[in-house]
Amino acid sequence: MNETRQRILDRVRAHYSFLCEQGYEVMFTALQGSQNYGLDIYTDDYCSDVDTKSIVLPTLDDFIWNHAPVSTIRIMPDSEEHAEVKDIRVMFEMFRKENLSYIELLYSDYVIINPKYAQIVDELIQRRDEIATADTAQFLKCIAGMAYEKDKALCHPYPGIIDKIEKYGYDGKQLSHCYRLMIFLEDFTINGKSIAECYKPAQNKKELMMYYKKQLNEQGNPLSKERAVALSAFYSKMIKYLKDEAIAENDYGVNTRVWEFLNELQARAMKQYILEYINAQNL
Repeated sequence: MNETRQRILDRVRAHYSFLCEQGYEVMFTALQGSQNYGLDIYTDDYCSDVDTKSIVLPTLDDFIWNHAPVSTIRIMPDSEEHAEVKDIRVMFEMFRKENLSYIELLYSDYVIINPKYAQIVDELIQRRDEIATADTAQFLKCIAGMAYEKDKALCHPYPGIIDKIEKYGYDGKQLSHCYRLMIFLEDFTINGKSIAECYKPAQNKKELMMYYKKQLNEQGNPLSKERAVALSAFYSKMIKYLKDEAIAENDYGVNTRVWEFLNELQARAMKQYILEYINAQNL
Protein backbone atom coordinates (compact mmCIF):
# COMPACT_ATOMS: atom_id res chain seq x y z
CA MET A 1 0.00 0.00 0.00
CA ASN A 2 1.47 3.38 -0.97
CA GLU A 3 1.99 6.20 1.51
CA THR A 4 -1.13 8.17 0.54
CA ARG A 5 -3.44 5.15 0.75
CA GLN A 6 -1.98 4.22 4.11
CA ARG A 7 -2.46 7.75 5.41
CA ILE A 8 -6.12 7.75 4.31
CA LEU A 9 -6.75 4.38 5.93
CA ASP A 10 -5.06 5.55 9.14
CA ARG A 11 -7.39 8.56 9.23
CA VAL A 12 -10.47 6.35 8.71
CA ARG A 13 -9.21 4.17 11.57
CA ALA A 14 -8.77 7.32 13.69
CA HIS A 15 -12.41 8.26 13.03
CA TYR A 16 -13.52 4.76 14.04
CA SER A 17 -11.46 4.87 17.25
CA PHE A 18 -12.70 8.36 18.12
CA LEU A 19 -16.35 7.32 17.86
CA CYS A 20 -15.70 4.19 19.94
CA GLU A 21 -14.09 6.38 22.61
CA GLN A 22 -17.20 8.58 22.55
CA GLY A 23 -19.27 5.57 23.58
CA TYR A 24 -20.77 4.57 20.25
CA GLU A 25 -21.09 0.90 19.33
CA VAL A 26 -19.64 1.24 15.85
CA MET A 27 -20.37 -1.47 13.32
CA PHE A 28 -18.17 -0.02 10.61
CA THR A 29 -16.62 3.25 9.47
CA ALA A 30 -16.20 3.96 5.76
CA LEU A 31 -14.64 6.76 3.79
CA GLN A 32 -16.88 9.13 1.90
CA GLY A 33 -15.86 11.47 -0.87
CA SER A 34 -13.18 12.21 -3.44
CA GLN A 35 -10.76 9.44 -2.45
CA ASN A 36 -13.39 6.87 -3.39
CA TYR A 37 -13.34 8.18 -6.97
CA GLY A 38 -9.59 8.81 -7.20
CA LEU A 39 -10.22 12.57 -7.26
CA ASP A 40 -8.36 13.55 -4.10
CA ILE A 41 -5.76 16.32 -4.26
CA TYR A 42 -2.79 16.97 -1.97
CA THR A 43 -0.96 20.17 -2.88
CA ASP A 44 0.11 23.39 -1.17
CA ASP A 45 -3.07 25.04 -2.49
CA TYR A 46 -5.56 22.24 -1.81
CA CYS A 47 -5.69 19.18 0.40
CA SER A 48 -8.64 16.76 0.31
CA ASP A 49 -10.22 16.09 3.69
CA VAL A 50 -10.86 12.59 4.96
CA ASP A 51 -14.56 12.43 5.85
CA THR A 52 -16.40 9.31 6.95
CA LYS A 53 -19.78 7.82 7.67
CA SER A 54 -20.28 5.19 10.38
CA ILE A 55 -23.06 2.77 11.26
CA VAL A 56 -23.69 2.62 15.01
CA LEU A 57 -26.05 0.42 17.00
CA PRO A 58 -28.75 1.56 19.43
CA THR A 59 -28.37 0.61 23.10
CA LEU A 60 -30.91 -1.08 25.34
CA ASP A 61 -31.50 2.27 27.03
CA ASP A 62 -32.26 3.81 23.66
CA PHE A 63 -35.18 1.39 23.35
CA ILE A 64 -36.31 1.68 26.97
CA TRP A 65 -36.37 5.49 26.89
CA ASN A 66 -37.49 5.69 23.27
CA HIS A 67 -34.53 7.82 22.20
CA ALA A 68 -34.50 9.05 18.61
CA PRO A 69 -32.04 7.15 16.41
CA VAL A 70 -28.64 8.85 16.27
CA SER A 71 -27.98 10.91 13.16
CA THR A 72 -25.28 13.50 13.67
CA ILE A 73 -21.89 14.75 12.54
CA ARG A 74 -18.91 14.84 14.87
CA ILE A 75 -15.87 16.97 14.14
CA MET A 76 -12.58 15.22 14.71
CA PRO A 77 -10.68 16.84 17.62
CA ASP A 78 -7.36 16.90 15.75
CA SER A 79 -8.69 18.27 12.45
CA GLU A 80 -11.72 19.71 10.67
CA GLU A 81 -12.64 16.30 9.27
CA HIS A 82 -16.27 15.19 9.52
CA ALA A 83 -17.24 11.89 11.14
CA GLU A 84 -20.91 11.33 10.33
CA VAL A 85 -22.72 8.97 12.71
CA LYS A 86 -25.88 7.08 11.70
CA ASP A 87 -27.95 4.62 13.70
CA ILE A 88 -28.22 1.41 11.70
CA ARG A 89 -31.95 2.03 11.29
CA VAL A 90 -31.27 5.43 9.69
CA MET A 91 -28.37 4.18 7.57
CA PHE A 92 -30.32 1.22 6.21
CA GLU A 93 -33.19 3.55 5.37
CA MET A 94 -30.71 5.56 3.29
CA PHE A 95 -29.82 2.33 1.48
CA ARG A 96 -33.52 1.66 0.83
CA LYS A 97 -33.89 5.18 -0.57
CA GLU A 98 -30.96 4.42 -2.91
CA ASN A 99 -29.10 7.49 -1.67
CA LEU A 100 -25.92 7.56 -3.77
CA SER A 101 -23.72 9.11 -1.10
CA TYR A 102 -24.58 6.23 1.26
CA ILE A 103 -24.52 3.44 -1.33
CA GLU A 104 -20.99 4.71 -2.02
CA LEU A 105 -19.83 3.41 1.38
CA LEU A 106 -20.37 -0.17 0.25
CA TYR A 107 -17.88 0.37 -2.59
CA SER A 108 -15.15 2.17 -0.67
CA ASP A 109 -11.66 0.70 -0.45
CA TYR A 110 -11.26 2.38 2.94
CA VAL A 111 -13.38 0.64 5.58
CA ILE A 112 -12.70 -0.19 9.23
CA ILE A 113 -14.95 -2.99 10.52
CA ASN A 114 -15.71 -3.86 14.12
CA PRO A 115 -14.57 -7.52 14.31
CA LYS A 116 -17.72 -8.43 16.28
CA TYR A 117 -19.86 -7.58 13.24
CA ALA A 118 -17.47 -8.71 10.50
CA GLN A 119 -19.83 -11.43 9.23
CA ILE A 120 -22.78 -9.04 9.02
CA VAL A 121 -20.75 -6.33 7.26
CA ASP A 122 -19.32 -8.91 4.87
CA GLU A 123 -22.83 -10.03 3.90
CA LEU A 124 -23.84 -6.40 3.40
CA ILE A 125 -20.90 -5.66 1.10
CA GLN A 126 -21.26 -8.94 -0.81
CA ARG A 127 -24.78 -7.90 -1.80
CA ARG A 128 -24.01 -4.27 -2.51
CA ASP A 129 -24.97 -4.51 -6.20
CA GLU A 130 -28.36 -5.94 -5.28
CA ILE A 131 -28.88 -3.14 -2.76
CA ALA A 132 -27.93 -0.44 -5.25
CA THR A 133 -30.27 -1.81 -7.94
CA ALA A 134 -33.15 -3.07 -5.79
CA ASP A 135 -35.04 0.02 -6.97
CA THR A 136 -33.01 1.07 -10.00
CA ALA A 137 -35.42 3.81 -11.06
CA GLN A 138 -35.07 5.41 -7.63
CA PHE A 139 -31.28 5.00 -7.83
CA LEU A 140 -31.24 6.95 -11.11
CA LYS A 141 -33.56 9.61 -9.68
CA CYS A 142 -31.24 10.06 -6.72
CA ILE A 143 -28.30 10.64 -9.05
CA ALA A 144 -30.31 13.26 -10.93
CA GLY A 145 -31.42 14.86 -7.67
CA MET A 146 -27.86 15.07 -6.43
CA ALA A 147 -26.76 16.70 -9.70
CA TYR A 148 -29.56 19.25 -9.34
CA GLU A 149 -28.29 20.13 -5.85
CA LYS A 150 -24.70 20.49 -7.11
CA ASP A 151 -25.85 22.74 -9.94
CA LYS A 152 -27.84 24.87 -7.49
CA ALA A 153 -24.84 25.12 -5.14
CA LEU A 154 -22.39 26.13 -7.89
CA CYS A 155 -22.49 29.86 -7.15
CA HIS A 156 -24.13 29.86 -3.73
CA PRO A 157 -22.01 31.50 -1.00
CA TYR A 158 -22.17 28.72 1.59
CA PRO A 159 -19.90 29.48 4.58
CA GLY A 160 -17.47 26.67 3.75
CA ILE A 161 -16.86 27.85 0.17
CA ILE A 162 -17.41 31.61 0.37
CA ASP A 163 -13.71 32.22 -0.31
CA LYS A 164 -14.01 30.40 -3.66
CA ILE A 165 -17.19 32.27 -4.55
CA GLU A 166 -15.53 35.60 -3.82
CA LYS A 167 -12.42 34.68 -5.83
CA TYR A 168 -13.88 32.81 -8.80
CA GLY A 169 -17.63 33.47 -8.65
CA TYR A 170 -18.32 29.73 -8.33
CA ASP A 171 -17.09 26.54 -6.65
CA GLY A 172 -15.31 24.24 -9.09
CA LYS A 173 -15.92 21.26 -6.82
CA GLN A 174 -19.66 21.46 -7.56
CA LEU A 175 -19.01 21.53 -11.32
CA SER A 176 -16.67 18.56 -10.95
CA HIS A 177 -19.43 16.63 -9.17
CA CYS A 178 -21.99 17.47 -11.89
CA TYR A 179 -19.65 16.12 -14.55
CA ARG A 180 -18.77 13.06 -12.45
CA LEU A 181 -22.45 12.23 -11.94
CA MET A 182 -23.12 12.54 -15.67
CA ILE A 183 -20.25 10.16 -16.44
CA PHE A 184 -21.48 7.78 -13.73
CA LEU A 185 -24.96 7.71 -15.23
CA GLU A 186 -23.64 7.36 -18.77
CA ASP A 187 -21.39 4.46 -17.78
CA PHE A 188 -24.22 2.74 -15.91
CA THR A 189 -27.11 3.23 -18.35
CA ILE A 190 -25.32 3.22 -21.72
CA ASN A 191 -21.88 1.65 -21.36
CA GLY A 192 -23.09 -1.22 -19.17
CA LYS A 193 -20.38 -0.82 -16.55
CA SER A 194 -20.71 -2.28 -13.07
CA ILE A 195 -21.44 0.13 -10.25
CA ALA A 196 -17.95 -0.43 -8.84
CA GLU A 197 -16.54 0.65 -12.23
CA CYS A 198 -18.89 3.64 -12.36
CA TYR A 199 -17.40 4.94 -9.12
CA LYS A 200 -13.95 4.86 -10.77
CA PRO A 201 -14.10 7.14 -13.85
CA ALA A 202 -11.76 6.62 -16.79
CA GLN A 203 -8.46 8.48 -16.58
CA ASN A 204 -9.28 11.06 -19.25
CA LYS A 205 -12.61 11.82 -17.58
CA LYS A 206 -10.93 11.98 -14.20
CA GLU A 207 -8.41 14.52 -15.49
CA LEU A 208 -11.21 16.86 -16.59
CA MET A 209 -12.93 16.44 -13.22
CA MET A 210 -9.68 17.43 -11.53
CA TYR A 211 -9.38 20.50 -13.78
CA TYR A 212 -12.92 21.57 -12.92
CA LYS A 213 -12.20 21.08 -9.24
CA LYS A 214 -9.38 23.61 -9.56
CA GLN A 215 -11.53 26.12 -11.54
CA LEU A 216 -9.71 25.25 -14.78
CA ASN A 217 -10.90 24.29 -18.27
CA GLU A 218 -9.82 21.24 -20.27
CA GLN A 219 -6.66 23.03 -21.39
CA GLY A 220 -5.67 23.83 -17.84
CA ASN A 221 -6.52 27.52 -18.18
CA PRO A 222 -8.77 29.53 -15.83
CA LEU A 223 -12.44 28.68 -16.30
CA SER A 224 -14.78 31.67 -16.20
CA LYS A 225 -17.90 31.77 -14.06
CA GLU A 226 -20.09 32.12 -17.16
CA ARG A 227 -18.60 29.03 -18.76
CA ALA A 228 -18.82 27.07 -15.50
CA VAL A 229 -22.51 27.94 -15.11
CA ALA A 230 -23.21 26.90 -18.72
CA LEU A 231 -21.34 23.59 -18.30
CA SER A 232 -23.08 22.78 -15.03
CA ALA A 233 -26.50 23.43 -16.59
CA PHE A 234 -25.60 21.26 -19.60
CA TYR A 235 -24.41 18.34 -17.49
CA SER A 236 -27.54 18.55 -15.34
CA LYS A 237 -29.76 18.46 -18.43
CA MET A 238 -27.84 15.49 -19.81
CA ILE A 239 -28.28 13.65 -16.51
CA LYS A 240 -32.02 14.27 -16.59
CA TYR A 241 -32.15 13.02 -20.20
CA LEU A 242 -30.16 9.86 -19.43
CA LYS A 243 -32.30 9.16 -16.36
CA ASP A 244 -35.60 9.70 -18.17
CA GLU A 245 -34.55 7.59 -21.16
CA ALA A 246 -33.34 4.70 -19.00
CA ILE A 247 -36.53 4.64 -16.93
CA ALA A 248 -38.74 4.87 -20.03
CA GLU A 249 -36.91 2.02 -21.79
CA ASN A 250 -36.65 -0.39 -18.85
CA ASP A 251 -39.18 -2.02 -16.57
CA TYR A 252 -36.95 -1.91 -13.52
CA GLY A 253 -39.46 -2.78 -10.81
CA VAL A 254 -38.51 -3.14 -7.13
CA ASN A 255 -36.76 -6.17 -5.62
CA THR A 256 -38.46 -6.33 -2.22
CA ARG A 257 -36.39 -9.38 -1.27
CA VAL A 258 -33.44 -7.04 -0.85
CA TRP A 259 -35.41 -4.95 1.64
CA GLU A 260 -36.22 -8.16 3.53
CA PHE A 261 -32.51 -9.00 3.56
CA LEU A 262 -31.68 -5.55 4.99
CA ASN A 263 -34.39 -5.92 7.63
CA GLU A 264 -33.03 -9.29 8.67
CA LEU A 265 -29.44 -8.05 8.77
CA GLN A 266 -30.45 -5.00 10.79
CA ALA A 267 -32.33 -7.15 13.32
CA ARG A 268 -29.38 -9.55 13.69
CA ALA A 269 -26.93 -6.76 14.42
CA MET A 270 -29.22 -5.06 16.95
CA LYS A 271 -30.08 -8.32 18.73
CA GLN A 272 -26.41 -9.30 18.90
CA TYR A 273 -25.42 -6.05 20.58
CA ILE A 274 -28.33 -5.98 23.04
CA LEU A 275 -27.89 -9.64 24.04
CA GLU A 276 -24.18 -9.03 24.56
CA TYR A 277 -25.00 -6.07 26.81
CA ILE A 278 -27.58 -8.03 28.81
CA ASN A 279 -25.16 -10.90 29.36
CA ALA A 280 -22.36 -8.55 30.40
CA GLN A 281 -24.62 -6.84 32.94
CA ASN A 282 -26.11 -10.12 34.20
CA LEU A 283 -29.59 -8.74 33.60
